[in-house]
Amino acid sequence: MTLDTSRISVLTPYLIPESLRGRKVVNLGDGFILRAIERRIGEVVAGRCFTPRIAPDAAAERVIRGSALVILGGANQLNDKYTIWPRLTADQIRERRYRFVPFGIGIHGEPGYTDGLSQATRDVLTAVHEQIAYSSWRCPRTVDFLKAQMPELASKLLMTGCPVIYDSPLLDSSRFTHDERAVAVTVTERGDFWDRESATIDFVARRFPRARRFMVLHQNYSPPGPLEHWRHRLTPYRSVQNQYERLRWYAAKRGFTVITPRTADDCLHFYRNVDVHVGSRLHAHLHFLSQNKRTFLVGVDERATGMAEHFGFPLCDPARFDAHMDFDFEIVRARAIDTFATMQQFVSALTC
Repeated sequence: MTLDTSRISVLTPYLIPESLRGRKVVNLGDGFILRAIERRIGEVVAGRCFTPRIAPDAAAERVIRGSALVILGGANQLNDKYTIWPRLTADQIRERRYRFVPFGIGIHGEPGYTDGLSQATRDVLTAVHEQIAYSSWRCPRTVDFLKAQMPELASKLLMTGCPVIYDSPLLDSSRFTHDERAVAVTVTERGDFWDRESATIDFVARRFPRARRFMVLHQNYSPPGPLEHWRHRLTPYRSVQNQYERLRWYAAKRGFTVITPRTADDCLHFYRNVDVHVGSRLHAHLHFLSQNKRTFLVGVDERATGMAEHFGFPLCDPARFDAHMDFDFEIVRARAIDTFATMQQFVSALTC
């Protein structure tokens, strides 16, 4: 089946509206999701991608209303107050005949965000599912939560996994590569991150002493200035007050090159020449799995737990990385191939 992508729009948090610049930081993982969705449905036509972070302006709303399908792409957006964009109601979805399709969305994963769906969120999800055969969710925990909250939707909720994990190397090839010429560390500078991320950097420096080592920033909270590289060479560690810069300094002193990709496409292109991933960015982990490359994900919160449980990969403690270095990635491949059948069921039901 071929979808007419000229009649499809996508809402993706990868796009940051001008009004939120400075308060929100681009997450390259959201861009990975967008590209993975395109692997399943075809390339999205220019001018048909919009942000769900703000209500659309009049021009965007005309395109969205005129779309046969509006794909909702994102990561861990489902929470008790979830809606498609701010202040959009179930009545508006029905009146304007929006045909929204959740595609691989996951549960929020932090305490206090999924205690029970609000009535407004229940109404929105009911209105969304009135127009579609199936919706796609990224892990069993997400589907179980939705089924418990809205059992009347159970037959329409498909556990497809995140689309990022599905690409031809994982689905078609025979073995994971064991090359170790280049290793990437990803970090999540959220909450009390220092001990976790510095321990990961230390482990990779020790475990892969002859590899080219990179620290790749998926969210660039405090962009490096043009002189930072030289400042790291000339200034003492304790003089660095900015915690984000201090972590980059820490990595540079241990032989890492800090990479700050401008776009998701730039990052995906860079990863072509990286053999191993170690770090706390889930979508880097899923991408490396999709390419038959070894990857070791550090647990940060509950956002990745459902995916790890379903696909069988470990959530690593930075103090015990060595316990996971011999992990059998064929477990992940087998489960991904099985689950991909559900993804195909979901995509096959899309019509436009």
